[in-house]
Amino acid sequence: MNKILWLLAWLFSMSAHAQTGLSLIEAIRLARTNSPLAHQITANFKSTQWSYKAGDAMRRPQVTLDGSIPGYSRRIDRVMQPDGSFLFRPVQQAYSYANLGIQQNIVATGGNVSMNTGLNRQDIFGTEFNNQFWQGSPIFFSLNQPLFRFNRLKFEWKQRQLQLSQATRQQLESLEELSITTTFRFFNLHLALLQQSNAELNLAINDTTFRIAKGRFGLGKIAENELLQVELSYTNARNQVELQKLNIKVAEKELQQLTGPIGRGTGFKLISPLSVPLLDPDPDMAIAEAKANRSDYVGFQIDENEAKRSVREATLNRKPQADLSMSYGLNQTGNTLNQAYQNPLSAQYGSVGFSMPIANFGKNRADQKAAEYALEARKWQIEQNRNNLEIEVYNGVLQLKQLKTSLVISAKADTIAQKRYEVTKNRYLIGTVDITNLLIAQNEKDQALLTYINTLRDYWVAYFRLRRLTLFDFENQTRIEPEKL
Repeated sequence: MNKILWLLAWLFSMSAHAQTGLSLIEAIRLARTNSPLAHQITANFKSTQWSYKAGDAMRRPQVTLDGSIPGYSRRIDRVMQPDGSFLFRPVQQAYSYANLGIQQNIVATGGNVSMNTGLNRQDIFGTEFNNQFWQGSPIFFSLNQPLFRFNRLKFEWKQRQLQLSQATRQQLESLEELSITTTFRFFNLHLALLQQSNAELNLAINDTTFRIAKGRFGLGKIAENELLQVELSYTNARNQVELQKLNIKVAEKELQQLTGPIGRGTGFKLISPLSVPLLDPDPDMAIAEAKANRSDYVGFQIDENEAKRSVREATLNRKPQADLSMSYGLNQTGNTLNQAYQNPLSAQYGSVGFSMPIANFGKNRADQKAAEYALEARKWQIEQNRNNLEIEVYNGVLQLKQLKTSLVISAKADTIAQKRYEVTKNRYLIGTVDITNLLIAQNEKDQALLTYINTLRDYWVAYFRLRRLTLFDFENQTRIEPEKL
């Protein structure tokens, strides 16, 4: 009995120090801060974020400087003579140029405009007089505009915007998924600690009952079979204590992989998350929030846009297409740098290139029809996926409601089993029940505790799963935003 009293005192002391332990919410916070998964989630989001910024930068003016300073060649080349004939002569020359330009993409039309300024210099060696030529282009404007073609710039920019929105939501969903994983591992350790405490309590009680049984056997009050049964129960209790020590080490290591070191100093324990958010969410509201918040629905739009693009391109490929190119600028040449910029002459260029399908034996029409049916198939697939997601959310709501009821029932069953065990144990100690009834009551007590903790775990998992399915915090009635639990 002294061992039982000592163990009860130790359990009371542990509960008094519960505030120094680790709660479920704190474990999730640590996992979102310290775990490799959390860093991976952040890195994936930042990658998409910077990809979006790169796309946004392409909508803005791009300034470039290119050139060659110097370029040199020495070879025998064909040189035209004043009378129109050609002679092969050794030629040495150096060629240098520099060009500064600014280009602006026109997202609305898919074309681009540019403005450039450049300078060229050519030196010819090996003749009687070394010749030097300069060409200057103070300013030059250009316009390139596809006509009757698919606007890739506009399409890709819209897709990048959707991809950023999708990545933002995927980050939140991944964090909620991390919360689910942390919840599983937290309860694995929590259950191992409780089972260890329960195993030590059972060991103390079985030690006492074994001593009592040996005394009764010596007085001839019980048969040897009952004594052996009590001894076997005592041996199994010792084995359970050692087994739970191993389970604690394994569960603790798994949790620490997410949270980082949690420490197990004097008085440390996990704080049992007995206070749960008993929610009663409306299924229709949950489905509506899922449609508004989940990344899957943005992904559906991205996929449908890709299919529509294929149809649009295939349709335009059946029609005439053209490219408009225009340029205007000033340029001049001379033997000196000053001459290359004196009295510049105008330079213009303009062209409209076109492409028109005449006969390709129905290839373009076949491509269009293939794209149209691919779009139709994609839409039906998206519709099926939408239905599946709605069912998933609906089931998540029902599961949470069912577990809320089960949690109340299992908590009451645990209390009843504890009381029944205490009554049976006391009756055994005074000799009014046999060891079989005591062992049955002990097993029912252990099973009721296990069922209650597992139901508690399942409720928390269902709670975080519903958050992940909808990206909505039903407890606070707000949408889940970054940096919020």
